Amino acid sequence: MEIYVHKEDAELQLVEVEETITVRQLIVAHGSAESGGAWLEDVDEVLETEVTLIEAGIPVRGHVHVSRCHKVDVHVRYGGETKSKEFAPSATIARVFKWATGEHGFDLTKTERAKHTLGICDTQTEPDKSEHVGSLASDCGLCLDLAPKERFEG
Repeated sequence: MEIYVHKEDAELQLVEVEETITVRQLIVAHGSAESGGAWLEDVDEVLETEVTLIEAGIPVRGHVHVSRCHKVDVHVRYGGETKSKEFAPSATIARVFKWATGEHGFDLTKTERAKHTLGICDTQTEPDKSEHVGSLASDCGLCLDLAPKERFEG
């Protein structure tokens, strides 16, 4: 079976694995320590390690994040304020954007949301909405700026 594997500081990989291997075997095979974990994309609960990939509910071409970090402390800066929330390493930038612009974040109007994006703090890098926070994190933390889209255009 083919699955997409996301990891810390690494490019997304499409890998061929036997569906009968355990989640623990997947974790070890993809460079995370025994204490690491695996998560389905945008799911907060870590996968059970002693079950097979099929038993864990990983679909063919599913996205799995393998990480030593069980949570990523995400800080979003906007208008001189910073809001923080912990996410599973498999959380996508799209999910963080929804939180950051929603009522528990900076509560932007629908019109304002459409004019903003998330960028990595102190850079001109705008991550893709499908990237996992765990792939962008450093020491289990990630700083993002909620900024006008034109900052990243042209």
